[in-house]
Amino acid sequence: MTTIRDLQESAWDAECRHDIDTLLSHFHPDAVFHPAGQPPQRGHAAIRALTEDFYSSFPGLDIEIVGEWSSSDNSAAFQFRALLTDIGGGRSTLDGICLVTVADGVFTSVRYFEDAPEPV
Repeated sequence: MTTIRDLQESAWDAECRHDIDTLLSHFHPDAVFHPAGQPPQRGHAAIRALTEDFYSSFPGLDIEIVGEWSSSDNSAAFQFRALLTDIGGGRSTLDGICLVTVADGVFTSVRYFEDAPEPV
């Protein structure tokens, strides 16, 4: 059985490699993605567009899980730190929390809360 942490690590691995098709395979077709400070996005097409827009601003990305909390087999919270590299080569860190719900081995809902990026 794949754990929620395995699913999250696999999704972030795909995201860091800019493998959008593999990233989307981690989401239910009607999943809702709640990016920090933006309206919710529903479904693969909307999540793809949001991700492609993110890549256009930050072509470099590395993410590590700093903490994890779970109270069931279908939901968890992950504290993370991302290292971002922008299109000009500038680097910054971004700390946040990601809340996820899972059904049938894929995300049905993902919600991000993030601090402002800090230059490295």
